Amino acid sequence: MTVEQIRNWLGVFFLGTTALLGGYIILFQETSALPISSKDATSAFQIIIPTFIAQITTVYRWYANPPQNGDAQIELPKWVVLGPPMAVVFILSAAIIVLIIDGGKEFPGGALFKNAVTFCVSLLSASSVLIVTRVFADRRRSANRRQSK
Repeated sequence: MTVEQIRNWLGVFFLGTTALLGGYIILFQETSALPISSKDATSAFQIIIPTFIAQITTVYRWYANPPQNGDAQIELPKWVVLGPPMAVVFILSAAIIVLIIDGGKEFPGGALFKNAVTFCVSLLSASSVLIVTRVFADRRRSANRRQSK
């Protein structure tokens, strides 16, 4: 994938997920669409939104300081970039569907939702560190090569 493709994919994912998930938690807590208490919803919100905002900020850094060559190939398998966000969408969707179907009867909804959110944040943070480090390390190597010539 190119630097530009990675940036665009992660930008759309983090902005979209932050807006949708944040809005969903705010609007649907304590309803049949998100049968968890307001306290649990607030806890989940406080776990995920600051981390996602940090991810958005990282992607926006690429827009504010674009690489010289956005078409430069980053030698990472496509699944390394696309896999974690797709896994997160699946995990969060599954947790929400289970909560809606269960309606808070069998599962401790708040704990299930907070655990899913915490796991997803951890997965995204770890994968983002790898991707950002790789992309910016490649940019520094390219800049050093240009300076040494």
